Amino acid sequence: MSTPPKAGKSLSVRVDETLSDDLATIMRTGMTASDAVRFAVAFLAHGYNWVWESGLYPDGVSPARMAVRVPAYDGAPPDPGARMTDGPGTA
Repeated sequence: MSTPPKAGKSLSVRVDETLSDDLATIMRTGMTASDAVRFAVAFLAHGYNWVWESGLYPDGVSPARMAVRVPAYDGAPPDPGARMTDGPGTA
C-alpha cells in the first residue's frame, strides 16, 4: 500500500480517454477538473468509510458494489463544495 500525497502537494494522474469522458460528464455541472477529482474522491471515500464503520465490510476491503440514492430535483442546486457528512443512504 502506498501513501497519499501530503496536503498542499500536487497529484498527477495520466488522463486516458475514459477518464477524459468521465471528467467531461462531471464538469457539465460547472466544476473544474480539479473540483471534479476532489468531489469524486470525497464521494468514494465517504462510501468506503460508511461501509467500514457500519461493519458491512472489514476495514480496508473494497465493497464489491455500491449504490447511490438520488432525491428528485427540487429546483435548488446543491453546493458542489459541501463535504458529504450525512449518514447511511447518502453514499
